[in-house]
Amino acid sequence: MDDESSGAIWEFAPFRQLLAAGRIGPALALVRKAMGLSQADFGELLHWDRAHTGRVERGDVATVFDVRELRRIADALGLPRLALLPLLLESDDARTIGIGGREGADDVDRRQFGLAAAVAGTGVTAWATPIQVKPAHLTYIKTLTEQLWVHDNLHGGGGIARRANRQYRFVRRLMDNGIYSPSVGLELTSAVGWLSNTVAWLARDCGRPQFARQQLMESVLLAEQSRDFTLLAATVGDLATLAAAAPTTNLEPVRLAQRSTELVRSASSVRLNALKAAEESTAYAAVGDHREFERALGRVDRERDRGLDGDDHPAWLNHVTEAELRVHEARGRKLLGQHTLAAELFRESISRPENLPRDEASYRAYYAASLTGLGDTTSAITAAHTALDLLESQVNSPRLVAELHPVNRAAQRLRTPEAQHFTQRFNTLTRAA
Repeated sequence: MDDESSGAIWEFAPFRQLLAAGRIGPALALVRKAMGLSQADFGELLHWDRAHTGRVERGDVATVFDVRELRRIADALGLPRLALLPLLLESDDARTIGIGGREGADDVDRRQFGLAAAVAGTGVTAWATPIQVKPAHLTYIKTLTEQLWVHDNLHGGGGIARRANRQYRFVRRLMDNGIYSPSVGLELTSAVGWLSNTVAWLARDCGRPQFARQQLMESVLLAEQSRDFTLLAATVGDLATLAAAAPTTNLEPVRLAQRSTELVRSASSVRLNALKAAEESTAYAAVGDHREFERALGRVDRERDRGLDGDDHPAWLNHVTEAELRVHEARGRKLLGQHTLAAELFRESISRPENLPRDEASYRAYYAASLTGLGDTTSAITAAHTALDLLESQVNSPRLVAELHPVNRAAQRLRTPEAQHFTQRFNTLTRAA
């Protein structure tokens, strides 16, 4: 999971190599370009003018090597302080907060601990004066959110959830304590709300649904404050999905899903409307309403017939494909006890050319678990092995590892060589997750 087209620029070799060589100016230039900022906008984030930013990037300014200034720069950019280790160690293989593997900030070598502590300090340095929020800050938050979704689509949330939460706390502090006009305040609150929504999904993918729900409630408040009804619809829909995770007599999933649909009724995005109808179908299934489940599926089909292609969607809707909509139906059928049909729908969603890696891992895990529910343990283990192939390499998702627990329990009873091999792989991955 080291695709340099996703995640944060400071996680990748060019940034680390520049720091290891002591070229902090060009390293900051890489960060600026990854954020999509001009030198003037980047300077606003750091309280520099454009000319000073240019001098820093050319290496003409030495004051950036002061450890206090380095900390201030890292905090202003939301950059993990441990990402500065290559500068101190003069080594480009110094480990930072690893979105590309199983190791993170907690895995720094003992020999690096003293230097890490010097960089990391004891928490976020307090602002001496409130920051004036400018358009550059808004660009930064939106770019960060987009990067997190792109990475999640490719690799899951397991490697980046903690870093995303830290960055959310930084921008939330900026919103709560910064200085800005009412118009900038509305846009800032909306941007922070979208980041909060993203952090919630990443937490859920890490197997932390209660924290995800808490974060979604923050998103609801931010959506209301900013009057961003698309954000509100997305967040309420996510709450509906959480509430519909298992059969229930509580009508909360339906109420939430219906409200989410109402909020986007006039939206033109086919993917958005298809997703809302699919969320409603799952909610109805969770409460055992067969008729409304089928009616909602009819709306999904009508939206699908309009065509899911096009450029009318942001990164957080990239996963809404033909396969994903079928998986929503499969979840509903499973909730209604239609296990054979659910398994067939999960199977049909596997290996489609449009599947993103995280979604492909999801569908394989769901299919394997559904086969276990049907009592076909041998086929379930075979399918689960293909899910592990992705979860051991491209995709880091503790949530999907947990989906395979039923397969592992069945494999332990079977005791064949293939079953034992699966259990060994599963236990290794569970420990890592």
